[in-house]
Amino acid sequence: MNTYTVRELRHTMERWNSEYALVLDEAHASNLQRTRLLSPLAAALNGFFAVLFLWMALSAPDDDPAYRWKLWQLLTHTGMGAAFALCAWACRPLEHRHRSWSGRWLPVLAMAVCIGFAMLITAIDQWVTPAITPFFIACIVTSLTIFLRPHVAAALFGVAFVLFSTLIGMTQHNPEMLLSNRINGLAVCVIGFCLSVLMWRKFTTIAVQKHQLEKAHTELQLKQRELERLTRQDGLTGLFNRNTFVELSTNELKRAKRQGSATTILLLDLDHFKRINDTWGHPAGDVVLRHVAQTMVNSVRSTDLVGRLGGEEFIVLLPHTTAEASRKIAEKIRQRLEVSDIRWEGKRIAVTASIGLSGTTAEESREFDSLYTEADKALYLAKQRGRNRVI
Repeated sequence: MNTYTVRELRHTMERWNSEYALVLDEAHASNLQRTRLLSPLAAALNGFFAVLFLWMALSAPDDDPAYRWKLWQLLTHTGMGAAFALCAWACRPLEHRHRSWSGRWLPVLAMAVCIGFAMLITAIDQWVTPAITPFFIACIVTSLTIFLRPHVAAALFGVAFVLFSTLIGMTQHNPEMLLSNRINGLAVCVIGFCLSVLMWRKFTTIAVQKHQLEKAHTELQLKQRELERLTRQDGLTGLFNRNTFVELSTNELKRAKRQGSATTILLLDLDHFKRINDTWGHPAGDVVLRHVAQTMVNSVRSTDLVGRLGGEEFIVLLPHTTAEASRKIAEKIRQRLEVSDIRWEGKRIAVTASIGLSGTTAEESREFDSLYTEADKALYLAKQRGRNRVI
């Protein structure tokens, strides 16, 4: 075996181990659920066989040569049915506790009991037939019912073969038949192990793909939400962008009309902002814009809308607010900006703003464009009259 093959084999084993850790919890949950559902059915089936063998034993003549076989089959199926009934009872409180020790190993124990009783039934059958059908069925059912990790499956079927060979030797005394059955039993255990490994790999592959799809779906949702945020918010300040603000403001004005309440728009423009960029640089200008945005958000209610129209121009919609009350809010924003302590390279950057205000009542029923135009005219007057004021 060359170095490349060894490296590939080691890589495959490492990948399988990482996948086992990823899907093990899901496998335990599935095993416990299947055991909880199938145990009552197995108990009922064995109960039916127990009743059948009881009837056969009671109706058999006194000199029936198969009486011993019927009696032991009756006892074996009764014990097997009782074991599965006990397993079904034990599974009920573990329905949501598959991570516990008992939740992990009870399904394996149930399948071991199934194989064990099947071996006993097969050994009893040797009194009347050399077939090993019950043992074969139990091994195949175990491989298909629960998901076993390869090393657990190897231990289970290895022990099963040893016990099978021992038990069958107690009842089958024909050397040729005994050898044939032991060879067949070995083949059954090998087939059961291989089938169990294939089932585990199939389950692991599907579970890993499922986890990858869920992870990709989660990442896609996060990216979609981020994209929606970027299309609705200003990238620098986090405020609503122009299109989103107009859309939300239009809806608010319609609601105000229905509710009969007043609405006001504040249009804010920073004074001499170009001078800040020219003096301190654009990074300092970005710091100022973010500070202005945060000051405005902190100065209004959570139900008010704050947006950035572009450049150094901001806008606020104040629902259920009269023009007089809005003027006080505008003055509060202006004063907070005027006394702001914005530091850049150890020096303070002075910031002032001019604000134009426009309001409407429910009776006037004005559209957004009309309010915006009026607020823009008021802002122009504030600039003409010396800036750093509310008009």
